[in-house]
Amino acid sequence: MANAIVIYRGKAKMNSWARWMVGRSIKKNQNNLISIVGKTGSGKTFSAISICEIMSKMDGVPFTIEHVVFSLRELMDLINSGKLKRGSKIVFDEPQVSISAREFQSEANKIFNYLLSTFRHRNLTLFFCTPYETLLDKNTRRLFHARFETMSINVNNNTCRIKPRYIEYSDFKTEPYRKQLVVMFKDEYNKTKYHKLFYWDVPKPNKDLIEQYEKKKLDFTNNLNKNISERLKKFDESGNSLTSKQVEDITIRKPLTPTQERVMKVLANIKESNKFERASEILKISLNAIHQNKTLAEKKGYTLEEFKENV
Repeated sequence: MANAIVIYRGKAKMNSWARWMVGRSIKKNQNNLISIVGKTGSGKTFSAISICEIMSKMDGVPFTIEHVVFSLRELMDLINSGKLKRGSKIVFDEPQVSISAREFQSEANKIFNYLLSTFRHRNLTLFFCTPYETLLDKNTRRLFHARFETMSINVNNNTCRIKPRYIEYSDFKTEPYRKQLVVMFKDEYNKTKYHKLFYWDVPKPNKDLIEQYEKKKLDFTNNLNKNISERLKKFDESGNSLTSKQVEDITIRKPLTPTQERVMKVLANIKESNKFERASEILKISLNAIHQNKTLAEKKGYTLEEFKENV
């Protein structure tokens, strides 16, 4: 199987992974589909944005906040906008929201997989920033070229350490092969050396881009929350939610029988400690009947508090 490799004529340079991706999109007429996974707040999106900036400096293809999207619809609008150039970079943040693996046979998944399978000729680089790859459809994951996992953030030098791996699937193996990028270069004696890159310390992105991203992410979150509230409201109104059923159970109760009502009224207004015995004497029914009628009334949703001072 082929190795991911970057070749330098002289000494090795920084950001070899970025050079590898630029080489694929510009020189080899291919695209890059990269997943960046990690816990919330681990630096996934900032790393993706920073890598896009680094690649832009290498290939001269601009990267702006317009290239950060939060939904499949926004991604499609950007791709069809005519604004993207050969070698453009896109960051798809929280893709699991619109193309969840739980919607395996949904129209969104079918469209998205079709897109990824056919847009190679556009030579785009597309980053997916998600907590877990398994939140995405299995067929989508098999199209990825690399997987970057966030490991730690160094606050002293403003870098995020990621573990980048080139991935390759086989028809005979469910899990992909994960490989390090191999860097080939010349040492001080002009001898060819090979070095595998286990980690990549990605610098923090440009301050202006961070501010623009934070604003765009806030707008997305606010719209998402409003959408969720509307969907929950419609679900409640349909009578299918647990909340609506609980309200119905409390507000619409079965009526008490005459005996149950008398028992509850008497018990609620007896101040003596032996209230069950006193209720039995007052109502002239057995102590066992007092207990049974009280229990049946409570199962219907009634309490003694409701009957105080009613006799």
